[in-house]
Amino acid sequence: MPSHSALPAALARGALFFGLWLVLTGADAFGLPFGLLAALCAAYASLRLLPPSPGRIMLRALPGLALAMLRQSFSAGWDVALRAFARPPRLAPGVIEVPLDIPPGPSRDAFRALASLAPGSLPLEDLADGRLRLHALDVALPLTEETAEMEAAFARSLKGAQHG
Repeated sequence: MPSHSALPAALARGALFFGLWLVLTGADAFGLPFGLLAALCAAYASLRLLPPSPGRIMLRALPGLALAMLRQSFSAGWDVALRAFARPPRLAPGVIEVPLDIPPGPSRDAFRALASLAPGSLPLEDLADGRLRLHALDVALPLTEETAEMEAAFARSLKGAQHG
């Protein structure tokens, strides 16, 4: 049974997992008890594997993060398309390293997952000194600045989150 402080997280995660079950099964009435049981088990497992932290997601900042991601994704996607379809293609692939202020932990993992959606670069690994190694479609692109901008938008969406 979750503790009193974990109860809101347990309810939110359970509702999320049950909603996912409903989407995946088409809300079949016969499967609802199974979905409820699966959601309870998934919520329990998620609380054991990733206990709730005292920080929280700033809902007011999420639209800004989504807008920044959409703008960067569209801009980078357009640039990648122009480079790939140019004759000859204007590509200079390589690996670069960019600094990150987000310490290792779940927040950094979430940022890396978010950064992997941006066209033109792909996070490869964290380095011991806090930098992030990226594979770049073109090493001349301003990926350091773009990553810093995305990191700032991501940081605004978290308040008091424990990163470790």
